[in-house]
Amino acid sequence: MANLEKTGGMRGGKKLLGMLSAVLLFAGILVAGVFLLGGRGKDAPAQRTEDIHRWIYGITVDDAWYDDIKTEDVVDAIRRMPVKPTVRIVISQESSAEDYKELFSALHSVAFVMACPVDSYYMKYYEDEDSYRRRFQDCWRVLAPYTDLWEIGNEINGVEWIGQDPELIVKKVESANEYIRSMGGKTALTMYYARPEDQDLFRWMSEHLSDKLKKQVDFALISYYEDDNEGYLPNWEEIFPKFEKVFPGAKVGIGECGNTAEDATESSRIRMAKSYYSMKKQSENYVGGYFWWNWVEDCVPEEGARVYEAIGRDMLEGGRG
Repeated sequence: MANLEKTGGMRGGKKLLGMLSAVLLFAGILVAGVFLLGGRGKDAPAQRTEDIHRWIYGITVDDAWYDDIKTEDVVDAIRRMPVKPTVRIVISQESSAEDYKELFSALHSVAFVMACPVDSYYMKYYEDEDSYRRRFQDCWRVLAPYTDLWEIGNEINGVEWIGQDPELIVKKVESANEYIRSMGGKTALTMYYARPEDQDLFRWMSEHLSDKLKKQVDFALISYYEDDNEGYLPNWEEIFPKFEKVFPGAKVGIGECGNTAEDATESSRIRMAKSYYSMKKQSENYVGGYFWWNWVEDCVPEEGARVYEAIGRDMLEGGRG
């Protein structure tokens, strides 16, 4: 989630989940059908099912599509992807973990799942460590069977839109990290990258992240949106070797990307998706990622077929080579 002042509103047009219960009923029916039919549709291509620790092909599922797209169509689109993706599911602050149980179950039947209990925009609604930790406890209790990875903090250096002191933000993330690890879960931490003149990410991490947190996270990711940064293109081959030194032992990658500009065209989405999903290994511990933010809205409707197909091709072009 990027700076609201830059994007002109919450990325992806996040909505309330008033229709969630009805929609998720379809997901439960679909999951039953998946098991009865023995998995993917017979016309789907054979998926590469690399371990999540070796390489991540990420997409993001937020809550901006429920009024327009059926859950079973999302599941079917994921099933037909040429690789088994990791789906970040962003849980809205207004909703409980129970509201998401059927969705998590449905998507986990066809993908790895990374849970995002608190998007960066919602971080400010948790005033202390205890309330933040309780959010993760509630989500673990309900969603752990369907979750492979837990995003303990999303764009936590985005203090401009979070509106809290960095010290408090980091303490909350540390609390969530300790809880998830105590339960045997794997954790991911996402930082937001901006043009160096706007914020020096490495200085921020040096000043605010504890050594304990740096050493304990399983995945350290970088969120980046060109549209939020006037088209600036970072030199990832220089950034990631430096970034992974901050997080010894962690896998690193791109945690969010997407063509989010209001005037984004199909061709610009395809071009930007290719630039990320076809990226080769950038550093020793680099494992991909990407997590295209508006994946459902950009790819699942019939009119999004070309973007959907392009991302699939780009996934096959990228990888550990």
